[in-house]
Amino acid sequence: MIRKARGYDKKGIRVVLDRLVSDYERLIFDYALNPGLLEAFNDRVLHAEKAGRDPEKFLGEEIKTYKELEKQAVEKKHIESTISETRRRRLAGETFADKILNEYKKRIEHYPPVHINQNADPEVCKLYGAMRLFDRRHWTSLASYLKRVYPRAGQLDRTNIEQRFWRLVSTREGRIPEELETYRRALVAPTTSQKDRIREGREAIKMVAFYLHDLLEIYERATALVTPRPEVKDAIDFVYEIMSDFRISDLKKS
Repeated sequence: MIRKARGYDKKGIRVVLDRLVSDYERLIFDYALNPGLLEAFNDRVLHAEKAGRDPEKFLGEEIKTYKELEKQAVEKKHIESTISETRRRRLAGETFADKILNEYKKRIEHYPPVHINQNADPEVCKLYGAMRLFDRRHWTSLASYLKRVYPRAGQLDRTNIEQRFWRLVSTREGRIPEELETYRRALVAPTTSQKDRIREGREAIKMVAFYLHDLLEIYERATALVTPRPEVKDAIDFVYEIMSDFRISDLKKS
């Protein structure tokens, strides 16, 4: 520990000095740094005490020095970790594209899938599963809000929004959403090419993306007329979450 000397024995000064010692010990241990860093700090304290330097000014300089050292150690550790991870991925044969794909899979893995067919694209299954979750958790409150803002059925295409919604979710247990029927038929038809199956899967995703963008547009207009309740805002937050997780925020009608 640092030896006490006159001028540096004030309680506040001593607390900061002891804390810096603890911080150096932790930093050296966590980042495998040279133990001589702590010895050098102790030497600087003793020199400052003997030279009669102003304690507060000295501490200000030392805290700045410590923070800079900590920043360098963290940055170095991050660089080393990145290099190590890149090397691991390279040895495992994993490309940058694989990394992006794996991160994407993690973002959507918590959504329950809708069963379409054993050969269906998992992304399509998860996206429509997310819509089913939206139906169970939020649709009732959001639909009630829109009916309150637009009481007449044809007002601002509210009816169209509701009808399109029911095409994207299962209206009866055991049945897939109506919007997925074309995709399902493409999957089971032996004459359908893989290219066409992929195209129908992309179309199924676009139908959800287009719908959610239109829903948000109507909601934004509604907020100018009636302030939404917290549960309605939660519903819209979930919509944004779906769009972000499935990377369809920029997928709009041309």
